[in-house]
Amino acid sequence: MIVIRHADDIVVIDAGVTFPSADHPGIDLIVPDMTYLSDNADNVRAVVLTHGHEDHIGAVPFLLRRVQAPIYGTPLTLGLVRERLQEHHLLEVADLRIVQPGERITFGHITVEPIRVTHSIPDTISLAITTPAGLIVHTGDFKIDHTPVDGRSFDAARFAQLGDDGVVLLITDSVNAEKPGWVPSERIVGRFLDQQFDHADGRILVTTFASNIHRIQQFFEVAADHGRKVAIAGRSMQRNVRIARELDYLRYDDSLSISVDDLENWPDDRVAILTTGSQGEPFAALSQMATDRHKIRIKEGDTVILSSTPIPGNEIGIWRTVNRLINRGARVVYDLITPVHASGHANQEELKLMYSLTRPLYVVPFHGEPRMMQAYTDMVMGMGAPRDSVIWLQNGDRLGLDGVGAEKLEPLEITGSVFVDGTSADGISDLVLRDRRHLAEGGTVVVTLTRDFDSGEILSGPEFVARGFLSSEDTEDLFLEAASRVRDALDDLSATDDVDAEDAGTVVRDTVARLLRKRTRLRPVVLPIVTEI
Repeated sequence: MIVIRHADDIVVIDAGVTFPSADHPGIDLIVPDMTYLSDNADNVRAVVLTHGHEDHIGAVPFLLRRVQAPIYGTPLTLGLVRERLQEHHLLEVADLRIVQPGERITFGHITVEPIRVTHSIPDTISLAITTPAGLIVHTGDFKIDHTPVDGRSFDAARFAQLGDDGVVLLITDSVNAEKPGWVPSERIVGRFLDQQFDHADGRILVTTFASNIHRIQQFFEVAADHGRKVAIAGRSMQRNVRIARELDYLRYDDSLSISVDDLENWPDDRVAILTTGSQGEPFAALSQMATDRHKIRIKEGDTVILSSTPIPGNEIGIWRTVNRLINRGARVVYDLITPVHASGHANQEELKLMYSLTRPLYVVPFHGEPRMMQAYTDMVMGMGAPRDSVIWLQNGDRLGLDGVGAEKLEPLEITGSVFVDGTSADGISDLVLRDRRHLAEGGTVVVTLTRDFDSGEILSGPEFVARGFLSSEDTEDLFLEAASRVRDALDDLSATDDVDAEDAGTVVRDTVARLLRKRTRLRPVVLPIVTEI
């Protein structure tokens, strides 16, 4: 999410989510902190979306709960957004407006023009943003594909024109800044899929990102060429295929499609399965197949093609799934051994071309980790760019432009991210997340005791119940020591006036937690239950 502001006019570019890692137990999504936009809701003129990937549109429902502004995007992008809003019961209040490359939309002092680019999802756009402080080019996610599957080419001429007009700031994709050369065309993947279909005698299962409509189109075409019927497994894949067909971004004959239940009625060499699970997600269809918990059972002779690349952090889950598939008799094909995937992000030569076309005074590499931003910085400095013309921004940073210069301003006071667990519309606190980590890593210990209301004397307990901590044999002596320390601590507490059960519970929790941490180096969640009679 990037916010462009001049005076009282605010335009928001994209509103995406990130996905949790093992450090975020129980978390479904991570969304940006939108406090600044909530505080300035009356000044938000528009939300402009560059494409339909979740890391660019997934937070739109959370944004709409705080800001009522029109949402602009290309047809496929808004088609995917519409589904998200319907899930959140917000579609009726949303103002969705289609925009096409070449149009110019003015929001007060800010004018936005979409520009056609190529990426791993159709209908992706970059943005030329005209402001009183100068022209900003925001590339969004892009690659330069000269032979795109849908025939809609990257508009290099328009970027060159903007460079002639004078670009003050280029905000650019930097995800593949470490990779030399050019990204292969998406069409290359279709050729290698065709080769794999040639060599397969049994069923073929292909998994890719559910939003990669170009890849899915090629899968259907290859399956048809080889006389195979297609079944789709996984809700997100079924949903995106339906949306893309309705909007005419995906084309295949109805006779090609069969249901998962119909697979048993067809010979193995006459079917192909398109499935979710390219990132090893535990509940995705392919992961369920790999553990024999799906109606599609992996068997000897199956060919499974992972037409994707691991998102950083997902490697363990992906290779676990691959190994399980192999153990069940499948032949597994993936990008490390056969080029069945092409990135949607520009490599170094494409990034250089974008920089050369636009010739900006300043450049902000975004959408990358620090190592990628460093690689981008080294790259453009090698092209002659001054080091101080490359600006790195973190969440909450502000950059001021005056037409000739750029200066980092006082950053916003934000938390950085909001954790959403499916039940909390406004997210959960770091305290809740910390407790979940402790539960996952150290388990929980419940301490119960009864004390006299008047005297504070312990009438029964303390008794200990542990789950996910240590075995009962290992905790017997430990809990005896903890019980002794709790009694001593409560005896000391009883000497003070106005001590209630809440105070006693705090003492019990702190006393037990310190001892367990000291003796075991574990940090279980300690839950004291103090009853007064």
